[in-house]
Amino acid sequence: MPTQTVDHILDVLRTKYGYTPDELDADTDFEEAGFDSLVFVELAVALENSYGVPLTEAEVAGTRSATELAALLDARIAAPRAA
Repeated sequence: MPTQTVDHILDVLRTKYGYTPDELDADTDFEEAGFDSLVFVELAVALENSYGVPLTEAEVAGTRSATELAALLDARIAAPRAA
């Protein structure tokens, strides 16, 4: 599990939206937490700024939790960039 990336995603969401660790953890379902397209856009921008890896709102919204999003992000980071 990409723990460091999960922790960063959770930190971004908790800081920006005021969630507590009891309300939002690595496996909290984004839809059940009430995330909307604005949250996904802002999260995509924040993660691109942090990691230098572009993510679309659709890609972020296509994940169900911080754990899934971290796996996507870590795979994108590890993938060789096209020349």
